[in-house]
Amino acid sequence: MSEQKLSEVVSPDAVINFESGAIKASTLDTIIKLLPFEMGFCDANDIFRWYSNNPGRIHSRRKAAIGRPVLELHPKVAHYVEKLLNDFRTGKRDEWEFWYPKTSGEETGQIYQKFIAVRDENGNYLGCMDVTINMDLFKGKDGVRTPDTIEEFKAVKPKE
Repeated sequence: MSEQKLSEVVSPDAVINFESGAIKASTLDTIIKLLPFEMGFCDANDIFRWYSNNPGRIHSRRKAAIGRPVLELHPKVAHYVEKLLNDFRTGKRDEWEFWYPKTSGEETGQIYQKFIAVRDENGNYLGCMDVTINMDLFKGKDGVRTPDTIEEFKAVKPKE
């Protein structure tokens, strides 16, 4: 697989057509960077291929990891990762999720991580996607909480 960026293969103005609509390649790249969670993907051969480059990532990623076997990237838990990927490949499992406290870096939080088998429309295994979210991001900032009901939402007055 080539190391080229999407913008090197297609014009940033190229439109990507999805089942649910169409969007310019450059806009899609920008949207992915704004998502309040991070994602990664390894292909059907367990090669790490892509990650979202969101600011404030929970898991640091290096561009040098792209194209490497995912088991080499996680030597301390390689046997667990291998079992998970084999379960995805064989169809024994389609997803796996867990929660854990963030224990490194400056930020704290309750981390949610989900691994998802990616399959084509015929059920063929294409790889594994992971999604990681710091759930504390959804608690509000500086003691300000989000409204619990639509009525509370409607009652919020804009700041002047």
